[in-house]
Amino acid sequence: MRERMSLNIRLFLVTMCIAVPVIAALLFTGIRERTSAKKERINELQADVEVEMSKIDTQLKFLRNSLANLVMDDSELKSIADADEEDTDFWLANQAVLEKINNQTAELDSGSTVFVYYPENGVFYNYKKDSLVSEFVRQQIADQAELSPYRQWSTIWCDGKPYLFFMLDYNNYYIGAWSSCENLVKSLQQNADKTEEVRSLQEKYLVCDKNGQVMVPFGDKDTWLSFGRNMYTDELKNSWYYAGAISELSDFYLVKQISKKTLEKQLPAIESEIAVFAAVILLLFVVYGVCLYLWLLTPMAYLKKSMEIIQQGELDYRIPELDNCSVEFDAVIQEFNYLMDHIKNLKIQMYEERLAGKETELQYLSRQIQPHFILNTLNTIYNYSESDVKTTKQLIRLTSGYYRYVVNVNSRYVQLGQELEHIQDYMRLQKMRYPNAFNYKVTCEEAIKIVPIPPFIIESFVGNAIKHGLKPGKMTEIQVNVRKLEEFRIQIQVKDNGTGFSDDSLDAVKEFLEKGTVSEELGVGICNSVARLRLIYGDKCEIRIYNREPSGAVIDITLNLQKTEAV
Repeated sequence: MRERMSLNIRLFLVTMCIAVPVIAALLFTGIRERTSAKKERINELQADVEVEMSKIDTQLKFLRNSLANLVMDDSELKSIADADEEDTDFWLANQAVLEKINNQTAELDSGSTVFVYYPENGVFYNYKKDSLVSEFVRQQIADQAELSPYRQWSTIWCDGKPYLFFMLDYNNYYIGAWSSCENLVKSLQQNADKTEEVRSLQEKYLVCDKNGQVMVPFGDKDTWLSFGRNMYTDELKNSWYYAGAISELSDFYLVKQISKKTLEKQLPAIESEIAVFAAVILLLFVVYGVCLYLWLLTPMAYLKKSMEIIQQGELDYRIPELDNCSVEFDAVIQEFNYLMDHIKNLKIQMYEERLAGKETELQYLSRQIQPHFILNTLNTIYNYSESDVKTTKQLIRLTSGYYRYVVNVNSRYVQLGQELEHIQDYMRLQKMRYPNAFNYKVTCEEAIKIVPIPPFIIESFVGNAIKHGLKPGKMTEIQVNVRKLEEFRIQIQVKDNGTGFSDDSLDAVKEFLEKGTVSEELGVGICNSVARLRLIYGDKCEIRIYNREPSGAVIDITLNLQKTEAV
């Protein structure tokens, strides 16, 4: 027989060959486009902030140069230092100085304040513009502090607020200017917010020191920016992209930031890639459907037709081998034909005649198989095949394993662990037939799984629970528990919380256990199992069948094992 490729391997290979290259190409293209667009938007952000920083530097440079030029013609400035406030010359010079100061700041939009301070006579022009900075100037001069750092624009802090500040000293007076960093940011933000598009982008300006700590807005003072990156997360867990430019005249950064969510919305939607992806997925499903039809549905229809022939009474019919089918269907056909050969040779009715000997009777009882269970199982496979490929494959695997165990057990004994695995396969198959009718659980101590027991003993009791014990519309719990009572003595218990045995059934069970009388109330499976246990173990086997409270049936089987029994 030639080797065949597995069905799941075929479907997997076809799917992967189509889906993987397409999905990888679409993902690569989409990621590349979005990354490129993100970099471009951040570069635009950097360009914007550099332009604004250049404007600020230009104004600061203009202001400093203007004040330096003003000092060059310092007749009025010097006359105030030498004059008495009661002199007419003082007041004329005072008026001229105020006019010159106003002229210097008239064309500036950065909110800068120009000041002149005469410490000897206490005259301070423009101290009312910001008393905090005025007090800072007075304190520095009174303390004879080193003023050289302030001859260029520097950042100072007054009452927790940052300012841009510079000051020159000439002929016993001081002239300089300051600008509030807060006002600087407000001015930039107001100009930006004039555009509806900018407001919708949630962009905002920050001022940082040279170490990256945010100085303005004050609410972000605990934030530190790393200018080796382009992103940070604030205390509210909002993510921001940012770009910064350092001043050429001072020691601060101007930063512009944009919300990550807002920026992500601006990135390409990759609509064309999505359309291609949808078309490819559609093609994939078409190919997938054709494969399912050829490799799964067609063989399943063939199997169903064969089962209908057998159900009509043609027990000599055998399913011919299919060409180009998968290894799973090939295995099912072979196992089915093999089972039908065995079924033909088994007798359908129990106790047609008294068996010649104990061993012959045991073999007969252990080999009695109900053909309708085989047909029902295959019919279940067919029903699932049209809607659930995964469940179909699982059913095929479980059916194959179940009947392989059935036809291959030629020994008088099997290991307990093997029999419990067979029981689990049986209940999995029944669970798929009745998915919402019952749950099951099998427990066994690991040390006793090698104990030899007769095969197919437990199955008939479990089958009886499923056939007669299920409650319509309710979930029934079926348990198989095996435990060691003492050395060479184990207990097998099958119980459920279903409808339990009827009173007539319990009477029939009691009569069968005590007298061996078979009643119509008893199933063939239970009679077979009890008879086989009695034949093998004799009085070393104890069997109790009763109802539990508040509902359900219980079968307790206690076996006294022999040291000489071989598996």
